[in-house]
Amino acid sequence: MGANVSMTVAKGLAGVYFHSSALLAEAAHSLSDILGDVVTLYTFRKSRQPADATHPYGYGRYEALGTLFVSAFLVAAGVGIGMHAFEQVVHFLPDLLGASASSSHGVVESARDMLTAAVGSAHETGSSSLLSLGHDHSHGAAHKVIDGAVVVDPRAIWFALGSIAINEALYQATMKVGRRVNSNVLVANAWHHRSDAMTSLVSVGAIGGAIMGFPILDAIGGLVVSMMLARSGLSMTMDAIREITDTPPSAELSDKVVDALSDISDAITEVKGFDVVQCRKSGPFVHVSATLQFAPDETAAGIENSVGRVRAELRHRLDFVQSIDLNIETLEPQQQPADLYKRD
Repeated sequence: MGANVSMTVAKGLAGVYFHSSALLAEAAHSLSDILGDVVTLYTFRKSRQPADATHPYGYGRYEALGTLFVSAFLVAAGVGIGMHAFEQVVHFLPDLLGASASSSHGVVESARDMLTAAVGSAHETGSSSLLSLGHDHSHGAAHKVIDGAVVVDPRAIWFALGSIAINEALYQATMKVGRRVNSNVLVANAWHHRSDAMTSLVSVGAIGGAIMGFPILDAIGGLVVSMMLARSGLSMTMDAIREITDTPPSAELSDKVVDALSDISDAITEVKGFDVVQCRKSGPFVHVSATLQFAPDETAAGIENSVGRVRAELRHRLDFVQSIDLNIETLEPQQQPADLYKRD
């Protein structure tokens, strides 16, 4: 969280000081990261509280609620940033094309003329361009003024490069912990850090283009960042909705449960097979329901003992299994165990 606070302040100040819309877009993104970190920490801890009378199936879905909240915020932030960046692209494009068509100078002079015309027009029309920020005066060494136009300072690119390194380090650390403790919200937050690194990479290209004399690239960079932000938020939203609405978990997770039950039933001779395996995800945990099949002459004590062994062994093998609902089916004399899971 401390890293995100530092990056938000640094990129926000740098975006204003160096007149970079891409850095300001990243600052807004980092601000959403702070909120995401707060919600992540709260839901991570809440979801691991033990089941009680008010929550007999535990608090696991607090993670999904937290993910839903953060992802909705990300989508809203992406839309807002995208609308502003789009306004900048629409404003710069006519001047850029006009300057290109009428240019009779060399490559360097032409690029400078386009930049001057674009930013000068933005100032005259009262545009809120993040490149000019409504100013026509110098802020010392923060930027250059060419024929009255404010240009992105080359030093702005170092903030984007630093952001790439920091966010990649945060991704690696968060992903490692998320996988170790089987936390979807931590894994999602890790990918969020990776997306931050990607958007910073986009900003490097955008700022570089603006420095070379194409200011529209900085606005386009802000637009690309906003689309990546909204896409990330929508993906997280769908994952949370699927969990809240009891959509079956991934085939990989279900296969782990089935394989474990198969191995356990093979080791317990009283269990002839199992059927109707259902898994329901709840944050970092899974609730399992299955039907165990027994021979018709199996005693009640033998069945009870076998059910207890299956439940204990499944919890031992799969630490993400929180509750196990085992039903009992007594096979008829001529009935065979379920074809899908029957013992040989």
